[in-house]
Amino acid sequence: MPSTDLPARVAASWQRLPAPAGRIRVGLSGGLDSTVLLHLLAGLRGQFHFDLIATHVRHGLVPGSAAWGDACRGLCERLDVPFAVHDVTVDRAHPGGLEAAARDARRAVLLEGGVDWLALAHHRDDQAETVLFRALRGAGVRGAAGMRAIVPGGGKPGLWRPLLDVPRSALMAHATAHGLGWIDDPSNADSHFSRNFLRNDILPAVSARFPGAAAGLARLGRLAAEASDLLDELADADLAALAKPGSSHYLHTRALGLSSPRLRNVLRRVLAVAGEAMPDEDSLCEIERQFRADAAPAGLRLPVGASALCIYRDEWWLEAIACSPAPDAVGWSGEPTVDWAGGEVCFQPATGKGLSAALLAGQPCVLRRRGGGERMRLHPAGPSRSLKNLLQEAGVPGWLRDELPLLWVGDQLAWIAGVGVAAQFACPPSEKGWLPVWSCWPGERELDGVQV
Repeated sequence: MPSTDLPARVAASWQRLPAPAGRIRVGLSGGLDSTVLLHLLAGLRGQFHFDLIATHVRHGLVPGSAAWGDACRGLCERLDVPFAVHDVTVDRAHPGGLEAAARDARRAVLLEGGVDWLALAHHRDDQAETVLFRALRGAGVRGAAGMRAIVPGGGKPGLWRPLLDVPRSALMAHATAHGLGWIDDPSNADSHFSRNFLRNDILPAVSARFPGAAAGLARLGRLAAEASDLLDELADADLAALAKPGSSHYLHTRALGLSSPRLRNVLRRVLAVAGEAMPDEDSLCEIERQFRADAAPAGLRLPVGASALCIYRDEWWLEAIACSPAPDAVGWSGEPTVDWAGGEVCFQPATGKGLSAALLAGQPCVLRRRGGGERMRLHPAGPSRSLKNLLQEAGVPGWLRDELPLLWVGDQLAWIAGVGVAAQFACPPSEKGWLPVWSCWPGERELDGVQV
């Protein structure tokens, strides 16, 4: 690929960015790849009218690397690009190893706010290396998809890799043609690191026998990305069909009708949306086995990272694992929220539903945990019922019952999360009320003042 094609390739990639794309940061290591990317983007500023800044992150892992920031600063001064250097401490106990620790520390700095997109200089050879690395580790379709050229940030700077389809040889030709200097990181020659081993020893040997190997692996990554997107679309369609109206839960009995690959695809999608690391194949198969077990509808809660996959009766859902136990008691004096068991109880002003504001005014109100022996009447003409029976009829899972907030007004039980409001405290029509909702119980909804 001629080096003269590179500006056009980057320009075409910029035009595919979702708006806004007015402020771009380059992660500038000082190596060949990021140096060329900065040079290309600096040359496109006048055409596309975006602001460009560069950031260099110093890990302190390589002797002499402290001076690399000075070289990056000099390049930025010549290109008239604002520049900053950030020092980071790398977690040497990182479970993913030193490479992953350095990458995470660098990415945390580069994704700080103030820009729309973080431009990274990954190229086709990097993509081939990534696809091969993940394949050797047994990654599925999503892992084999490799890196994406454009990843929206969802409130944070998005990731943009405009050189992902460009071979490194084209970057070398561009740097040579424009007299660009760059830094050679000596650690890149250390094949003790897995990625360096693939880059320095394996891929050159494979390419000598199969000259199109890098392009072929990159193509595999693109095709895997298409397949991964299709799997996500299928999962979203299945989730839409399983959604329970008026609830954040899904119907469990219909999920059991899905084939094993399709159900596991749904579970992967739910976990991915929640931001959880993907379980390995054996772990996901075990989750599926327990999901399908005859005993699951009696109550099942499977921790997966910071979340839990929950099954109860004919429903299933994913919820956050509470980070703290419920307190014994917390007073309430009209505050909009009260912290409770890793979530909060929200008291929303309402009209004609929830708790009667008039009956609560001036009374001591306390949220308490279940203590034993509690009873409540939900309907004026109905009997007083034990808390155990009320929780069973309301479908509150067993693992939540000891953590539920119960609101007492004086010595009377007025509200139970997931169950409803006591008849004597129900808000009359057209009067002011308080609608309490506990955020850790996703099944809560309100109907005519009574939670069901």
